[in-house]
Amino acid sequence: MKTSTVVKFSVSLILGGLIFYFVFRNVSFDDFSEKLSEVNYWWVWLSMALSIVSHLFRSYRWNLVLKPLGYEVTLWRTFLALMTGYLANLAFPRLGEVTRCGVLKRIDSVPISVGFGSVITERVLDFLILLSLVALDLLVEFDKIFQYFMTSVRWEDWKEKKELIFGIGALLAICGVIGILGLRYVLSKEFNNATFNKLKGKFLEILDGLWSIRKVESPVGYILSTIAIWVLYYLMSYVIFYSMDETMGLGFGAGLSILAAAGVSMAMPVQGGIGAYHALVSGVLVIYGVGATTGLFFATLLHTSQVIMIIVVGGACLGISLFVPKRNKTEKEVIT
Repeated sequence: MKTSTVVKFSVSLILGGLIFYFVFRNVSFDDFSEKLSEVNYWWVWLSMALSIVSHLFRSYRWNLVLKPLGYEVTLWRTFLALMTGYLANLAFPRLGEVTRCGVLKRIDSVPISVGFGSVITERVLDFLILLSLVALDLLVEFDKIFQYFMTSVRWEDWKEKKELIFGIGALLAICGVIGILGLRYVLSKEFNNATFNKLKGKFLEILDGLWSIRKVESPVGYILSTIAIWVLYYLMSYVIFYSMDETMGLGFGAGLSILAAAGVSMAMPVQGGIGAYHALVSGVLVIYGVGATTGLFFATLLHTSQVIMIIVVGGACLGISLFVPKRNKTEKEVIT
């Protein structure tokens, strides 16, 4: 394993561990155990089912992007690759993007660079949608958020968290230094012409995948599947409100805030959003009058249920993908 990979993994693991520690350091796990017995788990199972359906829509949308590039893949195979990628993300941030493309290459002969270009398209779109959701949430819930910060947040509270803020800042600075050193290496003379030309070819294939969104044969299907993905993301968080008496009365605005907070936390460079997810989601619930311990329990319940789903479904998909016969070019031409 490369030194840079070990460093990146270590930094993300330490960052997630620090956040997790500071979030849970004053938690009474006896309270957590008591709350576990009070949860209506039917709503948790429903949330997990909605999540699986959202991943099916994401697989369908990925197919729409790959088709104009000459790769007509079945929904089942893209779902196998997608869920295996999500499983890999639990081990290392952003590893899932490469993993899912690697699985699709092995079982369906889609070049990794082409698949990765289509994944970049997906990530750019998701990022824009997430920014829009954050803006919408601030607009819809501005009065509640503003009132909370004006009446509840004190400078003394921030001073108590200075250790956490300093730790996160230091780790982000380390990440920045690593990124600069990596860029310097890429631009150094060690990258000879042959290497550069090879990278250029891969980059052009990635660009082809990136622009594939313009070539989709079913723009309506692409738009509707995108809407379905995010509606299901909202619902899989919202339905868990009904699993607990303390959150049952929360409405649309709270669900939107949870969706925005969860999206931001999952975009952070930590394994599976651990720590960051718990901090942001529980922090949002405090704004809506939910107690700190209850909010943290809710965040833990929601996050853990999704992690379990990914481990079970992603693990099954990984196992199945190892035995799926690879489709050759002739088979593709017959299907196309």
